[in-house]
This record gives sequence, structure tokens and C-alpha cells, in this order.
Amino acid sequence: MERTPYKKIDFDHGHCLEIFDDSRKIGADAWVVRMTATMKIPVETSLFASEPLSDTDFHDILDTLGSPVEYRYRLERNMIMDHEKDAVLENLVKTFLENTGRYVANPKFPEKLALKAYRDRVEKRKKK
Repeated sequence: MERTPYKKIDFDHGHCLEIFDDSRKIGADAWVVRMTATMKIPVETSLFASEPLSDTDFHDILDTLGSPVEYRYRLERNMIMDHEKDAVLENLVKTFLENTGRYVANPKFPEKLALKAYRDRVEKRKKK
């Protein structure tokens, strides 16, 4: 599927949020309107500024997660008519940014995302 870039936002924490229009036509004049937001966060020692890690801990995180860690959020609406598609997409992006924009812009977001992904992966391994 070819992705249509919609918007890029560079944050003070050094990472970029990319928003895509991943909508697809489902009928002669109907769409599934889908907005996907992604942020790729390289796993580097500088990422863990508020909780410095030992080399062993850092390498365990890197080996477990790989790099980069990706944040992904998707909103969609179904059965949208052709003439409404652009306005609906714009509204989905606006809603996402109003509700989640401050969260992903927070300077600690990249570090917290990586640590949560690591904890989740370790917990999943323990359950197997």
C-alpha cells in the first residue's frame, strides 16, 4: 500500500511525528478514512537521560527491542462519501493532535515509550 504523507511535526525532544493518510476506497464513492501517526525512536544511550542505564542494561534493551522503536497510532472512520473524505481526515488529525499531541511532544515521551516497550516484551517472554 502506498502511503500518502499528510503532515510532519518536529518536536523539541529531537524526534519527528509523521502523519499519513492511509485511506482507501471501498466503493464507487465511499472510503475508509484512516489517519496513521508514527514516530521512530532510535534506541541510543542518550535516550535514557532521566534514568541512566548501565552498559549491560542498555545492551539488553537494545537486543530486546532492536532499533528504532516505533510509536504508532491509528484513527479511522468507515463509509465516508467522496465529498467528505478530506474534511473527515482533517478532523481525525485535529482530534489526534488535540488529544495526544502534548503527550507525544513531552520531552520524556521517547524514553518512556522505549522503557515500556522493553518491560512489555520482557513480561511477554516470562509468560511463555
